Amino acid sequence: MVIDDGSEDATTLVSAMSGAMVHRLKTNAGKGEALKAGFTYAIETGYDWVLTMDGDGQHAPEDINNFFPLLDQFDLILGNRMEDSASVPLLRRIANQSSSLIVSVLCGRRIYDSQTGFRAYRTDLLRRLSLHSSRYDLETEVIIKAARKGFRIGHCRIQTIYADEVSRFRNVKDSLRFIKVVFRSFVWW
Repeated sequence: MVIDDGSEDATTLVSAMSGAMVHRLKTNAGKGEALKAGFTYAIETGYDWVLTMDGDGQHAPEDINNFFPLLDQFDLILGNRMEDSASVPLLRRIANQSSSLIVSVLCGRRIYDSQTGFRAYRTDLLRRLSLHSSRYDLETEVIIKAARKGFRIGHCRIQTIYADEVSRFRNVKDSLRFIKVVFRSFVWW
């Protein structure tokens, strides 16, 4: 399923013509809202798992196979690009390692790649989390809340792909949202 977050290009048309089910948000509401729309669909239609990949070409579809052996062991599986971090641009590597360290402290366990969008979520986990963030910060919110509720969080190796893709991450605004989630997490239990 493709969640089109109010794009202005041909995402919906190309996706539908390629055979994907498409859910289009009328306006751009943010990555978090797009994820929540996909989560709601999966829960309402009875799926056991949701696997997410970002649409910017940074994830190799063949890495989906790395998640399958781990499905019985974990409730949330995070793709881990940091084993191959030499190919991650320096500024992104520093930002990711810093945010992953902060999230690890808040979770009380090691989180290797807190900013990965390549993840597998057990729908039971999604049913039991109350999610409020609407942009990139939703993914941090999920990790922290899942850890605090005792869900099993695992990691699987994924490829690191950086080319000419255009990230929608806004350095200042989205970094401030991350900091806001960190501070809000002090009252989550």
